[in-house]
Amino acid sequence: MTDITPTDIVNKEFHQTLRGYDKTEVDDFLQQTSDSLYRALEENQRLRAQLDDLRARLQHYQETENLIKNALLLAERTADDVRQRAHQEADLIRREAEDALRRERAELENMRQTRNRAIAEIRALLHAHMAMLDTQDSAPAPARGEGA
Repeated sequence: MTDITPTDIVNKEFHQTLRGYDKTEVDDFLQQTSDSLYRALEENQRLRAQLDDLRARLQHYQETENLIKNALLLAERTADDVRQRAHQEADLIRREAEDALRRERAELENMRQTRNRAIAEIRALLHAHMAMLDTQDSAPAPARGEGA
């Protein structure tokens, strides 16, 4: 079955019979029907265009939504990577700081031992000098004139 157009309605010819309908009334009805069909077709065409536009906009929004989802996934992955790298870097900095602290403590301990040895050597030297002084104090004083 083919679609009837408004022009088909207007140009439709009916056979005349003896007991037929009033030609003017039929022509008026056909004209009204044609006008109504024409308006319905125009409305249908407008609605189809609007539907096509809405479908295009919906597709655009869906594509935008997909782009946003992908961007969010990428941002989450990037944030996870940055967070992981930050933790790794923090661990590395902590280990380096602990190593530096151990080295500093070892150096400090070496310095203490060196200081303690120096103090012990100075004390031993002082004791030796004190012993020499004590020995000289207890030794008889040389006579005057002797040796001069």
